[in-house]
Amino acid sequence: MLTCQSLWRDCVDCFSNTVSSETFQRWFEPIRLETFENNVLTLAVPHNFFLEWFEEHYGNFIIEIVRHNFPANTDVKYIIYTEQPAISVSAEKITKKDKNNKFSDFIKANFDDPANISGLNPSYTFDSFIVAGNSPNSIAKNVSMSVAEKPFNNAFNPVFIYGGVGLGKTHLLNAIGNDIRNRFPEMNVFYMQASVFMDKFINNITSNKSQEFKQFYSSADVVLLDDIQFLKGKQGTQEILYHIFNTLHHNHKQIVFTCDRPTKNLSQMGGMQDRLISRFGWGTSVGLYPPNLETRMAILKSKLTAAKRDIDPIVIEYIAERVDSNVRELEGVMSTTLANTLYQDNVDISCVQKIIDNIVANDSEVDRISYAVAEFFNLTIEDIVGKSRQKDIALARHIAMYLANTYTKCTLQKIGALIGGRDHSTVKHAIDNIRKLISTDPDMRKKVSMFEKNLSYNKKNRN
Repeated sequence: MLTCQSLWRDCVDCFSNTVSSETFQRWFEPIRLETFENNVLTLAVPHNFFLEWFEEHYGNFIIEIVRHNFPANTDVKYIIYTEQPAISVSAEKITKKDKNNKFSDFIKANFDDPANISGLNPSYTFDSFIVAGNSPNSIAKNVSMSVAEKPFNNAFNPVFIYGGVGLGKTHLLNAIGNDIRNRFPEMNVFYMQASVFMDKFINNITSNKSQEFKQFYSSADVVLLDDIQFLKGKQGTQEILYHIFNTLHHNHKQIVFTCDRPTKNLSQMGGMQDRLISRFGWGTSVGLYPPNLETRMAILKSKLTAAKRDIDPIVIEYIAERVDSNVRELEGVMSTTLANTLYQDNVDISCVQKIIDNIVANDSEVDRISYAVAEFFNLTIEDIVGKSRQKDIALARHIAMYLANTYTKCTLQKIGALIGGRDHSTVKHAIDNIRKLISTDPDMRKKVSMFEKNLSYNKKNRN
């Protein structure tokens, strides 16, 4: 007579022969057979997130296979592992210190501060990533928190987070890294913009250190790569990333990517290797969307609490209703409103309306300038807002910052945020650099003058 275990093995064989090897490894291997009693097959899965995703995508499929091998009226029930497999970081024979010693020369050559090579922004945490009510962004946050809790033992690896500008991709990516470092300080965690990854790779090729580059990042425990759309057309960087990805994934290391679009749209963008796109889709893909009204209200109230200030609730509600595109713009309006309270006793709706209109208009102008500069220099907007330090790209970016400072009322901090998320000191350096070149280089003076005339002419036509 066939045993329960043998019947389940038959089911497992069916799963293995029907789905891809990657899908089988990710979603079927973690399932444990628990009991089979009274025509109810009880299966154990790692956690609730796994169960929700699995039931949605494979619930009917698994029932069909089970009823083909077990009695036809068998029902399937799921429970969560009663005993979670332990994460044994200590099982790694090479400690963080040993790894860093092994690559000490590489670290000195590639990082400004060898004592702090993670690249993480400590101000980005899960606590400060606010979602409220039934926000769809709670899914991305919950998946990210689960990854941070068990980076070597989750069903989501790799994770692909996609969404538009200012929705919190960078925040969430850093939050994952910061939480992992707090839980597992011995882990090597690396966060970086994809464009920075590309620059480091190019620099190491130039110095004949490409193999060391590959070995260094392949030895990481966690790699967090931001804005991978910036690798469009960068075939050499995509090639090295492909091999690093394979090594990390094979060794069950955690990988998280962010992008401005879902994986299914990457091939339409062009310039991205199909095999790399395929690997982005091996694990779990989650989207970030413009925050709903409840979340926008919660974000504004959080900023008020942090600033220890009070504003009329009607004004807060007005801001939340008017500014609905992204978190970055919402926080910008709130910061400007708070600044106005320093010298104005009563900040009312009419005042806030002017602030919003001014910010939206100036943001659009900075974007227009950035696109114009990119077109003139035969670059992409991704080059302008990216992290590349190539001389021609950096110069074009500096010109865009100089023109934004000249033709908009944006603060240096705001210009930096709009052109790649840079701080005000970087923007000030760029402006000073262009001013110096204008005074010493006739060619630069001619280029900037041309931009100024065109922008002034366009502004006259729009007014």
